[in-house]
Amino acid sequence: MRADQKIGACDTDNLFIDGKFPVDAVGVTIASGEGVLARGTVVAMSSKTKKCVILGTAAGESETLTPFGVLCDEVDATSADAFTTAYRSGHFNREALIVDDDYTITEADEAALRNGGIFLDSAM
Repeated sequence: MRADQKIGACDTDNLFIDGKFPVDAVGVTIASGEGVLARGTVVAMSSKTKKCVILGTAAGESETLTPFGVLCDEVDATSADAFTTAYRSGHFNREALIVDDDYTITEADEAALRNGGIFLDSAM
């Protein structure tokens, strides 16, 4: 390999504020029909199916959607359930998080995330 050859690059996405809080990830199932969800998407878990959907999705009948985690990587759940990983703890940049169009993270959402170990702040 030549000394002047570029081997790779590391792009930053400002998803994390800092490393003061422990970061932990867990496997989750994204419900079919959610489409392609990007890294940094906040997901809510269904009380009925235990599958996750993008935060801001309307709950179905006899269902509660609880803010659960932040996707570690892009995932495609367009036509089938998709298994992936989501952060369930860490200190995240509020402005870098993704939720459903026309939805804003509420104080109740933030409290539920915080109770699970996810802390949100604004990056300076």
